[in-house]
Amino acid sequence: MQEKFKIQSRKVYFAGFDGNQLAASFDFPGIMTSSGLSTPPVSAQVFPKQYVIVSHCFTCTRQTLTTARLSRGLAQAGYGVLRLDFSGLGESEGVFADTHFRSMIEDIACAASWLAAHYEPAKCLIGHSMGGTASLAAACNRGASLSQLESVITLASPAEPAHVLHHFGAAMDQLRRGENAQISVAGHLYPVKPEFVEDVESFDMASQMNGCELPILAIRAAADELIDPQNAVQLLHYSKGKTELYQIEGADHLFSNRNHAEQLLSKVLNWLGS
Repeated sequence: MQEKFKIQSRKVYFAGFDGNQLAASFDFPGIMTSSGLSTPPVSAQVFPKQYVIVSHCFTCTRQTLTTARLSRGLAQAGYGVLRLDFSGLGESEGVFADTHFRSMIEDIACAASWLAAHYEPAKCLIGHSMGGTASLAAACNRGASLSQLESVITLASPAEPAHVLHHFGAAMDQLRRGENAQISVAGHLYPVKPEFVEDVESFDMASQMNGCELPILAIRAAADELIDPQNAVQLLHYSKGKTELYQIEGADHLFSNRNHAEQLLSKVLNWLGS
């Protein structure tokens, strides 16, 4: 039976791609001391099995159901998990209009640097939707802070960052004319500059992943209305290493159903422990 730990969590901050402060939650396993108080991993002698960085979807935050549930589930199972708010989102500083796909990649590298400096280097990157695509791209850069990665897990992720433009609607006409625009996502408006379009359209995941031999698990949601499940197949096609495709039947893009979320966590734990 999987041992379950008491979940501990603390808010941390570190510099992002442009120097602005990023907010993140560090979730980790703790135990109850004889005094009944929970203590951090070092003083409680509960050391995480390994360290993981979890990245959220486009315009989401680290508190979005998908990433928050998964992160806390991993901490309960004994993993140390850093989940960040990308620049300009959630509690992180920065202006969303000044961000792009490449800034997401750099933010992940910054998160990895903080984790390596304060604990240990990340062994796995996990990302939901565009956060998964950015995690793969960051992993293939293999900078110093990510040099000890052992695997990447994508959750309902597009094969190319430009996929996100399918959801921009009428704003694309303005952006194509070189004008700033606003896009609506889940009832919220976000400012976008033409540079964002140029960034995602110029990014080639096939080239980025050329020669990448990291093991990759791609989990797709069978009832996803935002990302065609075939994207997972394409992502794995880019890889030169061990890959596995796993589908959760009936799941939506956020894996919002609790049973689907538990199936997701179970598969991730199985992959990490194999």
